[in-house]
Amino acid sequence: MTPAALALVAEFEAAAKNAQTAEAQLRKTMAEQIGRLERQRHFAFRRTRLIRTLAAVADQPAPEAEPEAEPETESESEAPSKSPAEPRSDPAAIWAEQRRAVRDELGWTGQSKAHDAILAQLEPVGLAVWQCASATETAAASGVQAELEKFETWFEEAHGGASFYALFDQYVQEVPVVDF
Repeated sequence: MTPAALALVAEFEAAAKNAQTAEAQLRKTMAEQIGRLERQRHFAFRRTRLIRTLAAVADQPAPEAEPEAEPETESESEAPSKSPAEPRSDPAAIWAEQRRAVRDELGWTGQSKAHDAILAQLEPVGLAVWQCASATETAAASGVQAELEKFETWFEEAHGGASFYALFDQYVQEVPVVDF
């Protein structure tokens, strides 16, 4: 090839390599962005799962007291009417149930000081969820969100930047059942 033809081809090769580099850079940037968004989505669903767990316990009515034995009535119209159960009002009892539910959700079966410390920091979130769930009107989630953000910030600071929601990734290895 003549020097002019080589220069022409070299110019087009340089343009092709520049386009290739730009594409690779864009793909890398997009992959990083997709990874960030995917992580945000995972944690948003795990956050929802946590709040759902806390709210399910908080929303349960107080257990009804066992009525004394009453003689059976002959018809339903004579049966005493039951009033709807009242919401529970003991924060300590509610938190104890929420705590158990969170432990179950995360698969924490044994006693652990580390788990207890995490749950102690999570208590204000549980109580905020209970207050929101037991409100007579639809309450704003801002109080729950504020407590949840405080907890998440504490967890990340206390655990070297790790997210609390990574604990939901702990998979229990299945152990084969051995029959002797």
